[in-house]
Amino acid sequence: MKAHSQRAQIAARLEGRVSDLVSTFDAEVYRFVQPKYTSVADMFAGKGPLYANGRWLAKGTKLATYTALAPEVALAEALAATRYYGFPDSRAAPLVFVTAQAKLKKVIDLRDGSIRQRLRLSNSTITELDWRFENTKGRESITQAFGWALQATGVEGFLCPSAALSDGTNLIVFPQNLKRPTSLRILSEVKWS
Repeated sequence: MKAHSQRAQIAARLEGRVSDLVSTFDAEVYRFVQPKYTSVADMFAGKGPLYANGRWLAKGTKLATYTALAPEVALAEALAATRYYGFPDSRAAPLVFVTAQAKLKKVIDLRDGSIRQRLRLSNSTITELDWRFENTKGRESITQAFGWALQATGVEGFLCPSAALSDGTNLIVFPQNLKRPTSLRILSEVKWS
């Protein structure tokens, strides 16, 4: 896939500014996963982008764990691909609901209009851009270019408006950037009989 034409400019907008943009985050986060990914090693490992494109990273680039701040948002996000392609919601099932405690020190909040303005990233780009269409044309979307640039800065994650549920919020975590004492800890391990 061809890298977005603005990738270098996006990285330049972030360079040297991360310390001015970051804040801490400490709360529970949620996601729905397929049953085959419910081991402790898989649930929040962020391996999804290694195998499939997502709103914030193109396939094969970096690790990222997509989570939500509310269970309803996590479910809407889990159903988003199925609905995009017009399949019934039942095609997404079964799903397992999982929760983690995120304690991060370096998070950028893209819900903040002043931060988005500094980065030249609009709320509508975050929530309305058809990144799947861009990918079918062999192009990295601008949101994927931002995800790549954010990960490269060393931030542990970022908050952003949900594209699947209008009043929802997602937390995207970069597992490879977590440094002690920050953590993304599973609160309840899935145990199958």
